[in-house]
Amino acid sequence: MAPRRATTADNMRAELDKVHGRVNKLNDRVVILETQGPHTKASLDRIEKSVERLNGHLVRAIWIIIALFITALWRVATTSGLTGN
Repeated sequence: MAPRRATTADNMRAELDKVHGRVNKLNDRVVILETQGPHTKASLDRIEKSVERLNGHLVRAIWIIIALFITALWRVATTSGLTGN
């Protein structure tokens, strides 16, 4: 029975070493993520500003298209009204 206990103790020690290694790796990952946090936030802020600028340009483009459409309708209405008389 003594050899079997030693094997069980060795297995338990090996499993504990594996768990300890996983915890250390997890700790390293958390430290890396914490150090990357400010850089990620800065990148997201830049992306947000770019999207806001793009949204502003898109709104202007839509207004220009609407204005051109109304102008075209006005021209069609005025030219067809003049030639119809």
